Order: sequence, then C-alpha cells, then structure tokens
Amino acid sequence: MTGEVIAWCIAALAGLGLAGLLCLVTRRWGRWRYLPSCLVLALALTPFRFDGEHEAPAFAVVIFRALLEEGLDPGPPLLALGAVTSAVVAVYLVATGILALVGSRTRS
Repeated sequence: MTGEVIAWCIAALAGLGLAGLLCLVTRRWGRWRYLPSCLVLALALTPFRFDGEHEAPAFAVVIFRALLEEGLDPGPPLLALGAVTSAVVAVYLVATGILALVGSRTRS
C-alpha cells in the first residue's frame, strides 16, 4: 500500500467513527439526526488535488494552507467544501421531504 491509500483509509475510518458518534449524540433529533453524519462523511472524503499529482481530503488542504503554510490560498478547497456541503444539504432536504410526504400519505 502506498502512503496515499493509507491516508485515505485513515480519513475514511475517522469520518465513519465521527459519523457514528454523531448519530449516537443526536438520537432525539428524529430524521434530522443523520444530517450531521452525512456532512461529516462528505467533508472527510471530499478530494482536492493540491499539486499536479497528489490528492488529499479538502479539509486537510484547507488546514495546511490556512494555518501551516504561508502564501497559499485556502479559497479553492474551501469552495469545494462549500459546494459539497450545499449538495449534501439539498439532497438531504429533498429526501426528507419525500419521505415525509410518503409517510403522511400512507398514514391517511
């Protein structure tokens, strides 16, 4: 295994662990309890090509560019994270709306 594959596996495992913990903490939120977990997984696994040949999770690139490296713009990976967040929330709202509509029709 290459270092890049190991890093992505660690990011996936950390995202799954955090998503599972969020599901436990937000038990009383009903259907909304899955939204934070979906966001965590999407943000943990959003790739960003930071040079010509390497990709890393976009949140890690933002951290490195904003805090640890001088002179690099964290804007492009932040835009990628914003787009992914918007897409996840939109899909979640549509799916929750459809499930609520189907649930209300089956009850009546």
